[in-house]
Formats: sequence, C-alpha cells, structure tokens
Amino acid sequence: MGTTLLFVELLVTGLQSSVWVFLIFVMLFGGNWVNLIDFEKLSAWTTLLTFFVLSFSYALGIVMDRVADFVFNKWNKRIGKKVIPNVNRSFSAMRFELGEDNESLNNQFEYTRSRMRIARASSINFTLIAIFSLVNVIIHLDLARNLKTKAIITIILVGIFFISLAIYTWRELTTTYYELIKSNYKK
Repeated sequence: MGTTLLFVELLVTGLQSSVWVFLIFVMLFGGNWVNLIDFEKLSAWTTLLTFFVLSFSYALGIVMDRVADFVFNKWNKRIGKKVIPNVNRSFSAMRFELGEDNESLNNQFEYTRSRMRIARASSINFTLIAIFSLVNVIIHLDLARNLKTKAIITIILVGIFFISLAIYTWRELTTTYYELIKSNYKK
C-alpha cells in the first residue's frame, strides 16, 4: 500500500474519532468553556494547533483501526470462507501471491482494502458519536421536553442510518475483495 493512501486512511479514521473524543470532553466538562476561548489569539498558533490536531488524529486513527480490526475479525473470516470455501491457504497469502507480479491488481486490492478499513472504523466511530451525542443531549441540553425528545429521536435515527450504511458498505467491499481474490486465483 502506498504510504500516502495509508496516511489518509488513518487520518480520516482519526478525525472521525476526534469527534467522539471531543463529545466525551463536552460530556465531562460541559460546553461553556468554549466561550472562554479567545479565537483571535489562537489564530497566531494555527500551524502548531493544526499539527497537533493532525498528529493526535493520526495516532487515534491507528488505535481505532486496530480496534475495528478486532471487532470485525470473525465476521471478516466468515465472509472469506463463504466466498472461498475449502481453501488451504490464508487469504493474505493468496492475495499477495496474486498481486506480486500484477501491479494493477495489487493496486485494486489495496484500494479496496483501504475503503474496507475506513468503512469498518466508521461504523464504530459513528456508533460512539451517536452514543456520546445522546448523552450530551440528555445531560447538557436544557430544552423543553418535546424538543429534547425530538433531538434524541433524531440522533438515534441518523446514527442508525450512518452506522448501518457503514456496516453495509464494509460487508459489500469485503465480499468484493474476496470475490476479486477468488476470480483471479483460478486463472
């Protein structure tokens, strides 16, 4: 995999993760501290702050990628065995053997795997964003009961939509990945 693609993949995952980390911070300390920040003074530190945020997000992306790999590992193996049953080699070995002499096919494998990793991490990140958004609405928003109920229902519905979409996308990409291995391994 190209290092640029891997960097972007982990950065996307980390930036998503930064949202729920921020929501945890708001959950614990409330949101009033934002009013205390002098954004004009912070503008002199833009480069350093950007570097810090991107570094933090990248590191968080690495952790979340491993967490997502752990969470989806068994399901991933089941999909692989369903698409390519009775295989006596590891899927990774088959994939590397195929891509060894075919740069175009190897690039397709890498592109598909990158999208799979983003989708699976997104499903976890969307879940955590929805959970911590709900907690923040319940704890911190001082709204009329009917408005709070509408906010909670909206977060639940939007959360379910994006979580389901990410899981569906991951499942389809994973199936496509194994189909690509299967169809090229027979040749």
